[in-house]
Amino acid sequence: MIRQIYLVALSFLILSSTSFAGKGSSKVSVFPAPPDISATVKFSEQETGKITLTIENKGKGDAFDAAVELSIDKKIDGLSFDKSIPLGNIAAGQTLNKEISLTASEDVATADVKLQVNIKETNGFDAEPIKIAFMTKSFEPPKLVVADTGIDDQSGNSRVEPMENVEMTVRIQNMGHGDARSVAVDIVTGENVYIGGGGVTHFNIGGLPAGKFRDIKFMFYTNKRIRDGEKIPVTIKINEERQQFNIAKALDLVMNAYQKRAQEIIVKAVEETKGEIKLATGLSVDIEQNLPITKAQNKDAFAVVIGNSDYRHTKNVDFAVNDARTVKTYLTEVLGFKEGNIFFISNATKGDFETYFGTKDDHKGKLFNQVKPEKSDVFIYYAGHGAPGLKDRKGYFVPVDADPQYVEKSGYSLDVFYENLSRISAKSVTVVMDSCFSGADIYATSPRLCWR
Repeated sequence: MIRQIYLVALSFLILSSTSFAGKGSSKVSVFPAPPDISATVKFSEQETGKITLTIENKGKGDAFDAAVELSIDKKIDGLSFDKSIPLGNIAAGQTLNKEISLTASEDVATADVKLQVNIKETNGFDAEPIKIAFMTKSFEPPKLVVADTGIDDQSGNSRVEPMENVEMTVRIQNMGHGDARSVAVDIVTGENVYIGGGGVTHFNIGGLPAGKFRDIKFMFYTNKRIRDGEKIPVTIKINEERQQFNIAKALDLVMNAYQKRAQEIIVKAVEETKGEIKLATGLSVDIEQNLPITKAQNKDAFAVVIGNSDYRHTKNVDFAVNDARTVKTYLTEVLGFKEGNIFFISNATKGDFETYFGTKDDHKGKLFNQVKPEKSDVFIYYAGHGAPGLKDRKGYFVPVDADPQYVEKSGYSLDVFYENLSRISAKSVTVVMDSCFSGADIYATSPRLCWR
């Protein structure tokens, strides 16, 4: 790859001389006046380096059998170019353009190069040499990967079920430091899997620079012959202009098992010239990055932070514990909470809820006993399932040991939660809930209810 041009000279000077072929030979005459050649040069770099010469004969006479001759200050393996390029005659007043390509193979090393450009004329009216300085860069290959996947299924329960239309989002990323060329993606399905929608299975992505990614989407459905827990045969084939960089990746799809939703792929790909290229997986959100470190202190504040991910009787909430840890970090580093004043609970049971927030008959839970009246700010964060009771239709936290079919008995009532909080003589109380209820996830016939 050709980089960084520094033009040392941009014009030609006239050399006036007359050449003789020797004794008995004839002289090539220039009539009625000598040529006067001048030129400008440009250098550009894409897949190959390119020198563009603009040559003008400003003299009153023609230039005969002109040619461009290139020479290099040292040998560079893997760098190639034409060393001599004929121009022919250049009539008086004529201007012509000539492009000269420099190509670098995959064997080229990183090196500083000085190239000299000469224009020769048969009668000796040569131009002053031009020197061009540039850099070759050693080859770095691309590395194409399936960075992430997500589905948008017909029932909305984030599971692939028989005879259900599923839209699949696949993120293709170049994890190498070299650019990928002419990238194309093919979808290959196995037995009992069928392409839906418009039947599109081929996608042309084109060039994919180092660190960058592109998303493709396609539709598929299955028949009833793939059993619950069995793999769904869908393979992604990624092809590049150079065959050695092609890959094939079987997607990790399992029948009737939870899959990441497409809308959960909210991510960045990070590119650095020589540093680490991070996988664009979608597992992080903006709050996790670059937290401002403040000098705030709130030594009397207390917090209860709960993340419920691993449920015993219903589907898991994949990112709840991770989100809760992030909130805890935010409280200590940004809002000035003391580490010992934050009660962090991963996968809280009903007993944990009652321990910290009290019961219907006794509101004095652990949080109540720790708070300093009128001095303490209270912050509560919950990530996990929430559900309405099947009989009373009231809201409930769903502890990890709760049976959603008996949430009135095994869940923790929102009414009790708010009533007990109201009895705490705190300076302020802030409650943040990241809890979403889907009928397909908790109850087969319940309407959708979300708390945010």
